Amino acid sequence: MITDDWSLGYTSVTGDDEINIGGQRLRAIFAPGHTDGHLALLHKNTHSLIVGDHCVGQGSAVLDITSGGNMTEYFQTTYEFLNLSPHVLISMHGRINLWPKQMLCGYLKNRRNREANILKAIEGGAKTLFDIVAYVYADVDRRAWIAASSNVRLHVDHLAQQHKLPKEFSIQKFKNTCGLQFVSRWIWAYTSGSLHIGKSSFLIAGVVAGIAVLYSVKSKLSNQTS
Repeated sequence: MITDDWSLGYTSVTGDDEINIGGQRLRAIFAPGHTDGHLALLHKNTHSLIVGDHCVGQGSAVLDITSGGNMTEYFQTTYEFLNLSPHVLISMHGRINLWPKQMLCGYLKNRRNREANILKAIEGGAKTLFDIVAYVYADVDRRAWIAASSNVRLHVDHLAQQHKLPKEFSIQKFKNTCGLQFVSRWIWAYTSGSLHIGKSSFLIAGVVAGIAVLYSVKSKLSNQTS
């Protein structure tokens, strides 16, 4: 058991470690998916599960592709959370959820539906990240497409691991469309999506595009050094 001794400034924990802080007993749960080092905490006194960024208060979580986000692990972690049968879910965003099973099953259903639509888009001829995002998220505000693109990329990886992608679909060519090509096509789609484009719209597009470029560069550097 790990106790609250902060003399060294920090305490290292891993999955299944038990932590005791002020009489409150917590079990560390290794929960990769959102990132490769994501951790959840089970409050043993109340059987409440602190899920971090695995769940959000509204909508679905965006996996961090620049920090080891992985769709296969995300599914596995969600099933592990279900097996724990927590009484309450506490996420880092949004309200406490009193119906953990319904929430987690809803997340699984949403992710399966998204993945099925991604496969449908690919089977219909979509070969680039932008084409897939535009098809799957056609009814979603285009400002959300940048964030959604991370999940799409991880879903494509998950489909590849399951050997579900059509033989004519090239993973390497797809990855080549995930950087500046996607950003430039998104900027055009976003700014041309309204007849009245104000300065604020261009500013938002520029800021989001800048962030996307930084993520793209960071991802490439990570791949080169790994």
